[in-house]
Amino acid sequence: MKSFTDLFKGTGIEDALLKKEFFSLILSCSLFTAIAFLVEALIFRKHLLCVAIYITMISFLSILVFAGKKDESAFMQKKRYISYSILMGCVLIPAVYLVGGGIYSGAPLFFMMAGVFVLLLLDNALMIGVFLFMMFSAGFVYILDYRTEGLVERFTDLGGKTYLDIGISTIIVGLSIGFFLRQLTKFFDENQDKANELLGRIENAATKDPLSGAYNRRYLMDYLEECIKQVENDKLHTFSLLMFDIDHFKNINDKYGHLAGDDCIKNLVLILKSSLRSVDVVTRYGGEEFICVLPTAEDTPAFRRAEQIRVAVENTQLSADIDKTITVSGGVFMYKPGMRPEELIKAVDHNLYIAKESGRNQIVWHDGGIPPLVYAAYSGDVLEPVQNSGRRFTDASATKF
Repeated sequence: MKSFTDLFKGTGIEDALLKKEFFSLILSCSLFTAIAFLVEALIFRKHLLCVAIYITMISFLSILVFAGKKDESAFMQKKRYISYSILMGCVLIPAVYLVGGGIYSGAPLFFMMAGVFVLLLLDNALMIGVFLFMMFSAGFVYILDYRTEGLVERFTDLGGKTYLDIGISTIIVGLSIGFFLRQLTKFFDENQDKANELLGRIENAATKDPLSGAYNRRYLMDYLEECIKQVENDKLHTFSLLMFDIDHFKNINDKYGHLAGDDCIKNLVLILKSSLRSVDVVTRYGGEEFICVLPTAEDTPAFRRAEQIRVAVENTQLSADIDKTITVSGGVFMYKPGMRPEELIKAVDHNLYIAKESGRNQIVWHDGGIPPLVYAAYSGDVLEPVQNSGRRFTDASATKF
């Protein structure tokens, strides 16, 4: 059980630094309310003690603002929270209630607002203790007013202005709480956007290859499971896989360096994404191997698309440091009912293996079967020059699709 001293040091407040902006909003609302009530007290010519308390309150809140800017440590934030809760809720506002018109004035509304702020600000036993003390202070002043006839009237007697005072006070507190809720909602929305952005980055880090920007193997396996499930549920007719491997990639790294090899990988992904549809998925399976999943595509159109990609790579300079033609080999395979992701990858990898063993720079399907007719007609898309790792992806041999 924490002692009162420990609680006053702020050991009962959790996440003090996280509440800093929240408390700044509370201070802003409290300052606005105190200034507005001071102006109202001057207009209604309330007792000088009431005016003095409002001035003291404004000075106290200003000191809290200054202290928070000067020292942003967690310990200082806790002291500010506790000082605000105790002095505002248990001293200044009860005093305003007593000398500013009592129950027949707008002071109780200010007291309610401070009570809400204390409940939102403090934690655990500290919150309960301060709030109970606030209730005790309010009850004590009310009983004192009730049992001592004319006590409040000795300081401030509003007479026929009572309802006007309550009405104006209601507007002031309503505006203050409305501003508080509006800013709190804005703050929540901004932090929600930041959280969504962070989650997006985390998801990208978990599902995408950092070098190429293509999806990783983990994503591929999950996506294949989803495609299979859709086919089995008759939501998807079929799908095909393309698997590419950069020919003699080890020799490229050994002769031109790994940065040149990285350029080849990144620009191959550029070609893959530019050549395929937006619904198609490009993944880096490992090293220089890439698997593309083409939903709804049968193996014949998939083969033709793979051949267009092969021609594009052959006619595109993948790195400014490499003055020789870079080629890829590829395999094509269409899903067959009952196959699992591992079986699909094994099948398309088998066709890729045949392509590499048969001389490379070719596309293979059906275990090396006769390929379909591939039209030499391409669309008007052009691979535009891009920057990769500080090297220019030259447009000297850009290929039209």
